[in-house]
Amino acid sequence: MSNNDQALRSLWAAVIMLGALVAAMLCTAALWMTGAPVYASLASGGAAFIGVATLGFTLRKFMTE
Repeated sequence: MSNNDQALRSLWAAVIMLGALVAAMLCTAALWMTGAPVYASLASGGAAFIGVATLGFTLRKFMTE
């Protein structure tokens, strides 16, 4: 992938962010359904989002450069 191709970079960013959003939603739902407090469920979802997004962007950079 070329570094000058903004369209593909934007597409990959969108895919990574959507994947992170799905992971965060699943994490939040799993904790909420097991009886965790709302604040703990939301905090774990936020942490999962940040972790998956960071991992996704790092892996994309590693694989393409």
